[in-house]
Amino acid sequence: MAGRLSDAWLDDLRSRIPIEEVVGEYVPLKQKGKRFWGCCPFHNEKTPSFSVDPESQLYYCFGCHKGGTVIHFVMEMERMEFMDAVKTLAERAHVPLPDATESSAENDRNRQKRERILDANVAAARFFHALLWTDEGAEALNYLYRRGLNDGDIRRFGLGASPHGWDGLYQELKRQGFDDDTLIAGGLVGRKEQRVYDMFRNRAIFPIINAQGRVLGFGGRALGDAQPKYLNTSDTPVFNKRQGLYAMNFAKKERSVGHLVLVEGYMDTVSLRKYGVQGVVATLGTALTEEQAKLIKRYAPEVWISYDGDKAGQKAALRALDIFEAQNLPARVIDYPEGMDPDDFIHARGLEGFMALRRLDPFEYRLLRAKDDLDLSTQEGRTQYALAGCNILRGVKNPVELENHVSRLIHDTGFEREVLMRQIGVDAARPAESARVAAPKRAPFRRRASVPDYELAERQLLSMLARDLIPSETVQASDFEVPLNRKIYEMLIRDGSVGRLAEAFSDEERDDVMTAIHYAPLAENREAAMNDAENCLTCIRKHRLESEIARLTEEMNAARPEQKRALKERIQKLLSQL
Repeated sequence: MAGRLSDAWLDDLRSRIPIEEVVGEYVPLKQKGKRFWGCCPFHNEKTPSFSVDPESQLYYCFGCHKGGTVIHFVMEMERMEFMDAVKTLAERAHVPLPDATESSAENDRNRQKRERILDANVAAARFFHALLWTDEGAEALNYLYRRGLNDGDIRRFGLGASPHGWDGLYQELKRQGFDDDTLIAGGLVGRKEQRVYDMFRNRAIFPIINAQGRVLGFGGRALGDAQPKYLNTSDTPVFNKRQGLYAMNFAKKERSVGHLVLVEGYMDTVSLRKYGVQGVVATLGTALTEEQAKLIKRYAPEVWISYDGDKAGQKAALRALDIFEAQNLPARVIDYPEGMDPDDFIHARGLEGFMALRRLDPFEYRLLRAKDDLDLSTQEGRTQYALAGCNILRGVKNPVELENHVSRLIHDTGFEREVLMRQIGVDAARPAESARVAAPKRAPFRRRASVPDYELAERQLLSMLARDLIPSETVQASDFEVPLNRKIYEMLIRDGSVGRLAEAFSDEERDDVMTAIHYAPLAENREAAMNDAENCLTCIRKHRLESEIARLTEEMNAARPEQKRALKERIQKLLSQL
């Protein structure tokens, strides 16, 4: 959260926006009692388990355990960062951001400048698209036809053509009232020695549109011998090619796909989507960046790297795997045969062929690439591959996966298992004990293990506190054994705001926080709640006594005879309390 936004200001913003109205624009809701219910937008379900509580201004799914405030809901549904969601809701509620009232003219001028650039981009996109159907755009149109696109595809992606001359776009946008400073700042035109010229000339145009439907910039493919072959809008106040992806406006609507397919170019994206492949996005003329990996992680729990099958594409895929691994985002690599690229392959084999391609896990792909340029028919080649393979497999944490990869390495190199495992650094006799099991990947739908009674009791107490069903002095911090629950209790007592509580934790912690304060069913009135609270406290104290008795019993079994009597007396006292 930006430091300039105070808790009080955020509280006021949330209070002005009924959460049930915002959620209701995405999810059909029906009111039952004090809450609204519907089918969860975050996982597939037939029986509604998604609740919206107008009183606490929180949403929560009892199935997949996602929850939060109206700000978090907009972040999830619109794939926005926190501040972008706040700005969207502030505009909806007609509430000025704090710095909008504090920074006088400068912030207002910057905001107006960005909006004017975005307006110019829309006007440019319409101009490019209209020009495509004229005689001047015939060369670009024929290029798109040769690439296998039809008129419907062209309109779907808003493709266009830029003029052949030096200032066709400039003259049109000037006629529409845009000034030179806006067009230059937006990267649409340039200036040299008092002469203004179009940045895109004689190119097929691909508009770059973000998840919110705003035209941020353009990619242009040269039709003649002009260099570079592909030209992108330079960095502007609204566009940075390191931070965006092509076709995010489509990916936003494909939440249920469960993955994104990452390609290298505009035509790869358009062609795969034309044939029915969903979730396809592309980098914008750069190698994959950390910022783009973080963006992908916000949109999907897994990514399929779908780069060209040539040497350059293979090297880029290896680099991409490292970047996704650093972001803890599961990735697989589609290995195209015979050096083909996605565009060539989809035209030759179609959607069925694409879906039949193997998607290699990171270690399988790295092992495959380690074979390149090695002659495995020679002992030297097999030795080099064995050494490279063992170095790669040191990163495998799951013993079952390691065993599978080692088996293939044995087959390819002829070395014995014990030799390879020693080279990897794992005890060959006990692989399951010496190789640490990797933490399970976080799935979109989280099925939770059974929760101990005392932890459920802690959750019930927190839920009653959050809804003001019991006085705060009913419980103390020492009543909570689970660290997260104790932290939630302390924040509730200190701030008294459930909304602030939801926003105080990271995205990954927030689901657990929402689960902790959404125990159900709860008592209908304070008197019944006090009885429930007493039962919860009894359960918690009983658990602590049982745990202490178990600990002392274990200690007594290993104690010397002279120590056993004292331990036995302590156990008897605890049993009497129990």
